[in-house]
Amino acid sequence: MQGVHTEKVPGGKLVRMKVDFNPEGGLIEDVQMQGDFFIHPEEFVENIEQLLVNLDQKDSEESIAAALSRLIEDEGAELVGITPESIAKTFRNALANAIAQPVLPQ
Repeated sequence: MQGVHTEKVPGGKLVRMKVDFNPEGGLIEDVQMQGDFFIHPEEFVENIEQLLVNLDQKDSEESIAAALSRLIEDEGAELVGITPESIAKTFRNALANAIAQPVLPQ
């Protein structure tokens, strides 16, 4: 199942998250983050996506934001136009959209 959510964060930047969720295993299989924000270095987006893939689907928005903050600090990355909290909120909403989809019989 794929869930998508777009969030306009304070300051007017957009964050769009796509989350592929496997309901059978309860696993997050892929995350893609896009938007009109800036991250330095640019390839750090992949680090954020990988952290989100490895989360438990039940992690709270607050714990996700804290994990993102630690990753950003540890790697010395810089976010411009978004915050760990806005990423976490967009991710949780995209995941909720994926989980809410009905599973169709095969």
